[in-house]
Amino acid sequence: MIAKITKIIKNYLLLNDDNLKTTDANIWRLSVLRTILLIGVVLTSAIVIHSSYTAYVQELYYVMYLTLGFSAFLFATLAIGLKHIKLASACLVLAVVGASLCILFFTLDLMSARYGLLLLFTLPIIVRVLYGVKASIASMLLNFIPFYLLLNNTQLSPLFGIDITLPDTHTYLASLIFLFFNFCIPMAVLRVMSSLERQAEHNLLQSKKLNKLVSRYQEIFNNGGTPSFFCDDKGRILQANKAARALLKRHNPDGEYIQDLFALSLPITRGVNQLASICNAPEREFKLQPASLEHHKKQLIHCHDLSASKKNMREFDAFKKQQFEKLYVNELTGLKNHHFWKKTESSESILNRHIVLLKLANLREVNLQYGYSQGDQLLLRAAALLQSELPTDVSIYQFPGAKFLFTLNTKHLAQKTIEEYLARKLPSSMMIDSASAKVEHPLSWRVGHYHATREINVDAAAECCAIALSQSSELSPIVSFSVNTVKTIRENTQQKDTVKMLLDNGCLALYLQPQVDINGNIVGYEILARLKEPKTGTVLQPYQFLPLVEQNKWEVLFTQKIIDGTLELIKSWPAGLPPVPLAINLSGPELLSDLFYEKLLRRYSESPELGKRLKLELTETSVLASHNETKRRLTSLSNVGATIIIDDFGTGHASLSQLIDMSASIIKVDREFVERVETSERHRKIVKMTLDLAKSLEMQTIAEGVETRAQLSVLKDMGFKHFQGYLFGKPAPIEHWISASKAQA
Repeated sequence: MIAKITKIIKNYLLLNDDNLKTTDANIWRLSVLRTILLIGVVLTSAIVIHSSYTAYVQELYYVMYLTLGFSAFLFATLAIGLKHIKLASACLVLAVVGASLCILFFTLDLMSARYGLLLLFTLPIIVRVLYGVKASIASMLLNFIPFYLLLNNTQLSPLFGIDITLPDTHTYLASLIFLFFNFCIPMAVLRVMSSLERQAEHNLLQSKKLNKLVSRYQEIFNNGGTPSFFCDDKGRILQANKAARALLKRHNPDGEYIQDLFALSLPITRGVNQLASICNAPEREFKLQPASLEHHKKQLIHCHDLSASKKNMREFDAFKKQQFEKLYVNELTGLKNHHFWKKTESSESILNRHIVLLKLANLREVNLQYGYSQGDQLLLRAAALLQSELPTDVSIYQFPGAKFLFTLNTKHLAQKTIEEYLARKLPSSMMIDSASAKVEHPLSWRVGHYHATREINVDAAAECCAIALSQSSELSPIVSFSVNTVKTIRENTQQKDTVKMLLDNGCLALYLQPQVDINGNIVGYEILARLKEPKTGTVLQPYQFLPLVEQNKWEVLFTQKIIDGTLELIKSWPAGLPPVPLAINLSGPELLSDLFYEKLLRRYSESPELGKRLKLELTETSVLASHNETKRRLTSLSNVGATIIIDDFGTGHASLSQLIDMSASIIKVDREFVERVETSERHRKIVKMTLDLAKSLEMQTIAEGVETRAQLSVLKDMGFKHFQGYLFGKPAPIEHWISASKAQA
């Protein structure tokens, strides 16, 4: 129990470890204030109660009123000190001054009246702690007045004929002065000293850490492998590391100038690299790299030995060649492998070419019958035969699994079909060195063929050949890629091209869905894009083109078109509709585009009124919504006037962290929660918690997906003031809303 009470008192007086360590002056000032007030209240309450009783017995009611009023004032000051430190500080000073003046003006006994003057001498300490040095000096100067009164034994009472002298007045006042000087003021000073001591300890610890960092820097600098010079702005060497001294073959080059040690073509300039040689060794070439230090008129110059770099470059070239052969060349046949195929070929280079994937089907039989060494020899000779039989301008690639790939154009085939050409060119048998003699072994080929009549990436082309190869058999060794598969791929490509064409030509149809207030008045619109084919007038719905936009990373282009269209819509906004804000959706990737972000930021910066008309919605479920750069850029946009809305709130993985890090001012509660708000208690609680959270953060909320009157009623009862959903209107062109406005009028 005692420990619990002690903890409560420490927390109230701000004497716990965290508050003692803090450097915030307001913390220890509040702590001092509470300490003085608490001790003063506790110790003076007994005096006030006892004196009030004596005054009551003697029918000195004005004494009782005065003492009880003083006690009430102290309690009120203690309560005020919980939140308002400045007001409580003023009340404390007022209480001290008031108590002193009451004693001085209403006490006939001169010795007792002196206690009031003594009480004023505490003010410099109290005022210094609570208000600062200037206020403390002022109180010191004012204390010359009570000092003068003390020297001259000046009697000022009774004022207004009021005498508060009681039989025990001297005891009361002596006790009051004793308690104030011996408890309140010392405890206040001790509190300040505790903070100062803790701060001194902290400073000492930081000083030790700084010394360690300096020592570590010196050790790193001196033992760095690169010769380095620490120079002033005129090039005079202040310090050189071990590598630099070894380079110059001098024990201590400090004090010399860098331009005297190196043959420079230009003066040393901060941030400008230049080539130079040592004066006593002109055959060695170095790159001097001056690094400007921002906070010092100094520069750090690194010397990179280019002679060693050139040697390293030669070694690196040899290493690259080795790695190239290891990565791109088959060790057995010497042919370029499938990695090289993907690296060198492209959809353009294979266009209108016949792509052939060969497999030596009976290689496994050779391995089992004659051993793997003979199988390797068979594969090696097969590669050599293919190279000799095929035209010299045909590149052959070695694929995994004893496969070979090459491409042919129409001139290679002439009038022949691919089957006729391969039947003539592919070797049918090969001599194998068995244990007893050379044996002619038949070669069984399987062929997958694909004619690239349209653009297709190399991986897809190879995959088409592999699919065809998997359908080959002994009876049908050569199989071309299925026409049906080609048709499917073509259709997908056509759909992609259609979407891209519509995007490039700006064939966007902007649909508007209203956002209404509690009275049903339209307060804004959300812009929802559709793609519209100009010839047929066919409107593509989001599910028909958004997946292609995401797959092909066209988000930046798509969102830019929406912004351009929205800005044009704002410029030509119909007079019959109220000029309410329009909200556009961002998916996240566009904000990571420097060009898109800079253009959008410039628009808001150059047109301050744009912030009132164009709002930005970022879907919470977007993976990039929690990206640090996305958050930073949203903050910048918010700072220039953009309103940031978190869409689909509650469905993402980091809702609360986004409220902290994103500069959003509006939350849209996802329809997933709204649609079940009238039937599910759990959903109602979640929605209510979201609303309360938004209110506490001073954020506006919009309930989206409202479709029924029942849902609307529940949401209104919760406290929602803005809504969006089919109940108020489906997304439609602006012409629809113009007509609706006229009809209502």
